[in-house]
Amino acid sequence: MSDQPPNRKTQARIAERERARVKEQRTGAMKKFIPLTVVFLVAVFVIFVGLTTLNQASSQNIQGAIGPRLQVDREKLDLGKQIFDKPIRAAFTVKNVGDSALKLEVPKAATLVEGC
Repeated sequence: MSDQPPNRKTQARIAERERARVKEQRTGAMKKFIPLTVVFLVAVFVIFVGLTTLNQASSQNIQGAIGPRLQVDREKLDLGKQIFDKPIRAAFTVKNVGDSALKLEVPKAATLVEGC
């Protein structure tokens, strides 16, 4: 009978160590889980705010607040083969289809390098 109390104490210590190990594993798992959860929630929040802002901006454009908008009568201007360093003129129609003033300034002449 004198052997049983030390054996019970040993079993109790082993059980206590096992409980501590399991608790430490749970704590370690939570330490990994919490930061990932926080990062996920922040990412979802940022995506939500971005989509909401994008939706509001697009709905404002639909309502007519588009600002100045340039419309040109053709998409391309083909001048064919030309002699290098010879001035060329081209005409096209520009129209403001927006809801506010379109400011056009006289551009500087474009210069081309041979081979372009």
